[in-house]
Amino acid sequence: MILLEADQIRVALAGRPVVNGVGLRVAAGQMLALLGPNGAGKTTLLAALAGLRPFQGEIRIQGRSLARLNRRERARVLAYLPQGQTAHWPLTVRRLVELGRLPHQAPWHSPAAADRLAVASALERTGIAALAERPFDTLSGGERARTLLARVLAVEAPLVLADEPVASLDPYHQLRVMELLRDHADTGAAVIIVLHDLTLAARFCDELVLLRDGRLVASGTPRSVLTTHHLADTYRVTALQGEYESQRYVLPWQRYSRDREYPG
Repeated sequence: MILLEADQIRVALAGRPVVNGVGLRVAAGQMLALLGPNGAGKTTLLAALAGLRPFQGEIRIQGRSLARLNRRERARVLAYLPQGQTAHWPLTVRRLVELGRLPHQAPWHSPAAADRLAVASALERTGIAALAERPFDTLSGGERARTLLARVLAVEAPLVLADEPVASLDPYHQLRVMELLRDHADTGAAVIIVLHDLTLAARFCDELVLLRDGRLVASGTPRSVLTTHHLADTYRVTALQGEYESQRYVLPWQRYSRDREYPG
C-alpha cells in the first residue's frame, strides 16, 4: 500500500525555485531517504510533504489529497520532526512527549490508557525513561533530540517525516535513532528521512531520492542511486563502497577539486 505519493512538486521561496518537479512515493513498511548536497532542496521538499510549505503539484496520503485533510486528520496520520526543533516552555520530558498524543484526544479530556501506553513505550524505546521528570531545558543536545523523537513516535502515525534526526547525536545514538525509525517502518508504517550520512542511508533505507539544485537526479534502491557517477556528479566526491555483515557502506574518500575532472 502506498502511504504517500507526490507528483511534480514545485516550491519557490522569495520567487526562486527551490524544488522543481520532484516526484516520489513511499509504501507501508518502507524507509526512504532524501539525499543531496547542501542547498539541494531536501528540507524544503520534506516541509512541503508535511503540508507546511506552499507548493504546486499533488500530494496524496493513503490515497487522499493532502489538501483535503483537516489539521486534526493530518496530525493523526503524519508525524513531522523538523531540523533543530526545540521547546520554549519549561516542560518535563514526559509532558513534552505527551503532546504527541493530542491528535488522538478529545478536547479537555484526560489521557486515556492508550495514550499513557504510547507515551511510556516512546520513552522506553528512545532510552529516556529515566529522564521523564527532568525539565527539557536541562537536557544535553542529544537528550533533547531523543525526546523530540519520542514525541513523534508517541503519535503512532503511519507516516513519519524526519529532517536530519541524527545530526546532533554521537555514533551510538545515531545508530539507535536509525534503528528506531527502521523498526517503526517495519511495523507497517512509512518513514521519509533527510540524511547526509550515505552509509546510514545505504544500511537502513529501502529507497533513496537524490536531489541537486531542487531537481531529481536519481531514485531507487541504494545500490542503484549511490553509484560512482551519481556521487561524482552530485557531491563531487569519490567513495569507498562495500559490504560488511551483508550491509552496505559508502565512505566519501576524496573530493574533486576545480582543476580535477570527474566523470560527468
